[in-house]
Amino acid sequence: MFRTDLTNEILYRLSINLLNKNSKFHNIHEGESCYIIGNGSSIKYFDLEQFGDRISIGSGILFLHNDFSKLDVKYYYTGHPFFYYPYWTNPHSKKFERNKIGAMYRENIMRNNQIEYFISLSNCFGIRGNNIHFVHHFDSYFDKTKFYLDKKFTYINGSLSAMLGIALYMGFDEITLVGCDYTWKPRHHGHFYEFGKRPDKNVSEIYAEQFLLAASENANISTITITNEYTGQLIPSITYKDHTGKELCYKENYEIIRSADLIKLDKSNMSYRIFNEENLTNV
Repeated sequence: MFRTDLTNEILYRLSINLLNKNSKFHNIHEGESCYIIGNGSSIKYFDLEQFGDRISIGSGILFLHNDFSKLDVKYYYTGHPFFYYPYWTNPHSKKFERNKIGAMYRENIMRNNQIEYFISLSNCFGIRGNNIHFVHHFDSYFDKTKFYLDKKFTYINGSLSAMLGIALYMGFDEITLVGCDYTWKPRHHGHFYEFGKRPDKNVSEIYAEQFLLAASENANISTITITNEYTGQLIPSITYKDHTGKELCYKENYEIIRSADLIKLDKSNMSYRIFNEENLTNV
């Protein structure tokens, strides 16, 4: 057994009691449909109220959207390691500094305490609460059968893969992706909380391929696009209009997020493009 495997096994055994609390979510929504909502720039085109008809699993900074309350978000994933401590090594600046963005997430948890949050086990000493639940990979490889929130959870390779694993564990058999623009062809770039539009890219690499293929063995998965110019690169797609019967209505970040929150994002040292389109065409 490699040293990393041994370390993971020891950590797993030490965490069993903490993870066992997640067993209450097993097949809790068996046979139901849900939305997995990312942070892609396509959110700027959508009226989020149109996605309030199903349970949603949210992620990232979705909570800052003015219409967040119109969604039925019951679950939320934030998988950043060591994210809920006052200080951290910023992945963009590479500096050890005050964790401003983590503080924003913590405020969200306090404000939306009716939501169940799934976060990295590395944060177990940084935040606790009845609605806080921990997940961890434990293995050095991906196993498509291991989406056990109460044991070994190998669907951690980003927010989308983790949310897919959460949905599978809960028993959802129809999963619709919203704002997961990297699953499109051509690939749609940018985030809804950033200013402006970024150019699309045609790429041969399939985003989250192994996770989407594995999840598709257990559920029907599709992705919402803005127009017929985009299709799912690996999974079926449906346009916003075909799904909702509504027309697209583009809104800029300052129209869907409070100015005070945009200022906080701009000062978070996370290299977000909040107030200008500088170098967008070069990305």
